[in-house]
Amino acid sequence: MIKKISFVLTIIFLIASKFVFSAEFNTGKRLHITSTYLNEEREIHILLPESYRSNTKATYPVLYLLDGDYTLQGISGMLDFMANKGQLIPDVILVGIADKGTDKYRQYMTPTELTAPFKQGDSGKSKQFLNFLVKELKPFINSNYRVANNSILVGHSIGGLFVLNALFESPNSFEHFVSMSPSVWLNDHAIMTKAKDFIGESKHEPVALHLSLGDETRQGVYGVLQILDEIQPKNIQWQFSHYPNENHNSVVLVALRSDLRAIFDGWYITDKKLSSSMSADSLLEHYKALSLSLTINQPIPKPSIQSAIRYFYRHKKTDEIPAFMARVKDELPASQQSFIIMQASYVGHYESPEAALKILLQSEANFNFSIEYLKSIASTYEQLGNKKLAFNYYEKAFELAKSYNSNQWNINIIKAKLLDNQG
Repeated sequence: MIKKISFVLTIIFLIASKFVFSAEFNTGKRLHITSTYLNEEREIHILLPESYRSNTKATYPVLYLLDGDYTLQGISGMLDFMANKGQLIPDVILVGIADKGTDKYRQYMTPTELTAPFKQGDSGKSKQFLNFLVKELKPFINSNYRVANNSILVGHSIGGLFVLNALFESPNSFEHFVSMSPSVWLNDHAIMTKAKDFIGESKHEPVALHLSLGDETRQGVYGVLQILDEIQPKNIQWQFSHYPNENHNSVVLVALRSDLRAIFDGWYITDKKLSSSMSADSLLEHYKALSLSLTINQPIPKPSIQSAIRYFYRHKKTDEIPAFMARVKDELPASQQSFIIMQASYVGHYESPEAALKILLQSEANFNFSIEYLKSIASTYEQLGNKKLAFNYYEKAFELAKSYNSNQWNINIIKAKLLDNQG
């Protein structure tokens, strides 16, 4: 009996070891760019969404993060939950810009006509750094990644001052300017003159400014707010958020989360609203218009996809699904694979797994690069009791997960399924 148990455990170990590999959380990659404007090599950290390689036609907004090494880890984790897991906002490409020590960072963040904090001999070099961002870094990102025409500049403290100054000097270099607890106080609030002149003229294309403040009392932010409130510029969509229970550092994640929800307002629709007032056609129209305004091409949130398919079953209009799916392919192409997976799920429940499998296999060639699509086929074969083909498709999904450096939780799910379906 002991020998038999030992033999079984050995077999399980051998099966498991076939699919063991060293997987790390996707931390992106660090690159070096030689900057002509800064006359030095700059290091950047690029983190792509987990869906980037599974949705080959999708395009992504880009979040440019100043002082990237200081805040990247916290913000990347927040984005994973907001976009990838929670689907409150679309997926974004995160570009963290490394500094070169505190003094140089502060000097680059300081407006050119001012002097860096506590360094009266160091004139600001923000103009050179803004040129690096706009004329070197952004073109590099645009040329090498599938980006949408939707860029977000994010800075905190002295970086927040840089964001404000970038808005004043080059308002159309980014679509959104996120300035968190900016150091407006620098050089006795010297930036205020530029703020008043810029906001008063305001002859640029429409942009968005998101200002926030923690529990600080001496940042000088309220002076900027007063000018905005008095002038009410028509082409600056601005908002201010005060977080009296957050300090200068803790305000970053809280404020940025709120600002991103505002930037991508309408992306996530609550279940209550989905259930009570939105038809499948109205959902499609909503996301078609929103994707156009955000200039993105991405899969819409799964709860909205489920609501759209569920609509036809609840209202006994399943005969209209093929025409609707044709519209999805034409009007929301990045969402097509997710809609097919959801359609197959409902067909499998209300009709049969065989009918669901037929739907999935019809489009397999178009989505054989998608982990989720392969997992859906494998799961359907499981329902049909075909462990061999279920194993084959889970194995394909596993190989993709390895090559994509997927998150470990997804790896664990596939590995467990491989063990369950081993012949």
